[in-house]
Amino acid sequence: MEVPKVFVLLTWILAVLEASDYTGNHSLVIFVTFAPGHRFLPEYTSYGMLDDLKVFHYQSNSMALSSPLKHHGSLSSVWKALEDCTIFKTGFFKRFVRDANTTLGVNVPILQLIYGCKLDEAGNQRGLYHFSVGGEHSLTLDQESVSWNTYHPQAMGYKDILDGFKIWNRNNLMYIKQDCVPRLKKFYEHSKAIINRKERPEVAIRSRSGSGLVLVCLVTGFYPREISVNWERDGETVSENMLSTDVLPNHDFTYQVQKSVDVPADDQRKYTCRVDHSSLLEPLRVQWDPSSAGLSSKHIGLIVLPCVFVVLLIISVLIWRRRRQA
Repeated sequence: MEVPKVFVLLTWILAVLEASDYTGNHSLVIFVTFAPGHRFLPEYTSYGMLDDLKVFHYQSNSMALSSPLKHHGSLSSVWKALEDCTIFKTGFFKRFVRDANTTLGVNVPILQLIYGCKLDEAGNQRGLYHFSVGGEHSLTLDQESVSWNTYHPQAMGYKDILDGFKIWNRNNLMYIKQDCVPRLKKFYEHSKAIINRKERPEVAIRSRSGSGLVLVCLVTGFYPREISVNWERDGETVSENMLSTDVLPNHDFTYQVQKSVDVPADDQRKYTCRVDHSSLLEPLRVQWDPSSAGLSSKHIGLIVLPCVFVVLLIISVLIWRRRRQA
């Protein structure tokens, strides 16, 4: 089964970013996937995220680099460097695959890199460089010893191969320590109007049946991502019987989140959803009204669209595979 492996890779990406606590003032993180001979993925794909804005994307199928900033002439040297980097990394990926097959007897399915830097207001910077084999074995480049570390005993053979890539490792370190932050600043200069914008959240409450009543506070359309959503009962914050989704992206580059609370069937107290966000001068409070018709169609579209897209994508892939096998 090849489709689930893509989800394994996505899980690995999220785990790496979460473990790295990569939540500084500004960060530039680049994701690279090398999938030689894969049925569903281009051989080489890369994209860069400045905070939560995708500043470039490249895939080998089209051999084209796209970016919302492509028209800025001052970034021409960055695009050239990224094209050179693609050629450079592709060569080392192919060498890694060959060495893994020769020395370990392993046919490597997919390789991934996550690397970048973070810059805070005080000017302090921090870099990261992670490597993954098949979404299962992860390694990290030690920036002091210029060698690779892993917590997976079964990945030691991969470590030995990577430690032998002296030129690649030195170039990786040079990028992290010398090139990443200047590139971050260049991207930021042309993106700050988008990144620093404020979009007010829209809030609606709906209910569904449970052991009693489940109230769901739906908050959508906000930017930036950081937000606090809480339920209040008669003015006091509720701390029990609550569930929350992750903050998820909308199709329009804003975000959404849901927070639910269980309410006993005979509870007559007042329930209010409180939202704190940087776009608001004061907290936004929406009180549950039992006579309310619930969620408007606008809210429903924003919240359901990403999930529907993913489901349709999976169904399309499965149908396509069946037709090929027929």
